[in-house]
Amino acid sequence: MTNPGKEIPYTLRVSPRARYARLKISPHEGLIVVIPQHFDKKRVPGLVESRREWIIKVQGSFDLRRLDGVSDTGEALPSRIELNGIGETWRVTYRSEARARISVREASEDELLVVGPVHDEASCRLALESWLKRRADLKLVTQLGRIASAHGFSYSSVSVRKQRSRWGSCSSKGRISLNLKLLFLPPLLVRYIMVHELCHTRHMNHSRRFWSEVAGVDPDYAAHDREMKHAWRFVPGWLVAGS
Repeated sequence: MTNPGKEIPYTLRVSPRARYARLKISPHEGLIVVIPQHFDKKRVPGLVESRREWIIKVQGSFDLRRLDGVSDTGEALPSRIELNGIGETWRVTYRSEARARISVREASEDELLVVGPVHDEASCRLALESWLKRRADLKLVTQLGRIASAHGFSYSSVSVRKQRSRWGSCSSKGRISLNLKLLFLPPLLVRYIMVHELCHTRHMNHSRRFWSEVAGVDPDYAAHDREMKHAWRFVPGWLVAGS
């Protein structure tokens, strides 16, 4: 049942990079409509309505995954952090102490200790995010280097950032940026994003030659590219809440 009388809520974003209007859905941000700068905004409600069945189907799949425990979309501070992208699981322990700032340290090979004024959830999120950044700098950057070396790619630099809507990017000067949220994705999707950006060091477009390059390293790239449309479901709500 598509409930035709109910208006579907959405967030509108104008992007100077967009060539056409597109819809995307994340379990944390809901429906987002991305339009080019000169797109007529009056057309947006009709565009959303024309995709009603697809929107409700995808939103329903998010609800099922939450019930099945596939994705933790809650915003409460985590007691467990699963970094599927690098095959790590960490237990998180919080200890309240009279300190000015919160610190996060690795108490053992699978336990994080968060110490300080832990009643301040926003500060705890920032401290955990800083730890994630350090973990991503170590693990994701190393993995990118291994893939590049194995397939003859080169790049000028790599950085890891917490990006809202892009999993990765590559500049015309070969500077690659990776989203630290890749830590939470399945390993094959992490590898696909890395391959995708490495191929942009040779082709700064999405031409046939580019996709042929991608296919040479990741023969299942088409399936992985489709999966990436809903990959935000793997990112925990506590990290998104800190955006």
